[in-house]
Amino acid sequence: MASNKKTPRVLRAILITAAVLLLAAGALFAVKYISGRVHGVVYPLRFTEELTAAAARYGLDPKLVAAVVYTESGFRESAVSADGAEGLMQILPSTAEWIAFRKGEPSEGIDLFDPATNLDYGCWLLKFLLDRYDGNTRFALIAYNAGHGRLDSWLKDDPTGELNDIPYGETRAYVDKVLRSMDKYGEIYENELGQN
Repeated sequence: MASNKKTPRVLRAILITAAVLLLAAGALFAVKYISGRVHGVVYPLRFTEELTAAAARYGLDPKLVAAVVYTESGFRESAVSADGAEGLMQILPSTAEWIAFRKGEPSEGIDLFDPATNLDYGCWLLKFLLDRYDGNTRFALIAYNAGHGRLDSWLKDDPTGELNDIPYGETRAYVDKVLRSMDKYGEIYENELGQN
């Protein structure tokens, strides 16, 4: 008789344990799913094919390119800055003309609102800056934001050659945001952007 009374209690304990485990597994899945969706909203990724193609063409890490696009325009191809920079990677028309000249292409009719064109020109510029500064990503980003002439001047005045204190607060914030975003793009879009 005693074993019959224990059976319902044991069965109830097993059922409660199973229900708690199922709820915990469901909650974990929901958190992971929602977290991924939220990250995708906070860190959008559009024009993946064009972005990865341009990054590959110039030997760049696509996570770096995605982070620059995110920081520059939030992946809005129609973005225009107060200074007149256009498109995904916020390129000034005068800079686009200079890039076209350096690439040996016509400088008339460059459509910086076309994602493929803008990404190509922006990646060319990033590669140019990385080469100019011996692969130093931080210096390339400073130059992308503040201009390479300004960076050269700052480096000339810095006895360490490290530029630990970027004179412009906006540029300091820009570099920090790109580098943080690059890590996030690597975490969220590992399959789309690779594991460089």
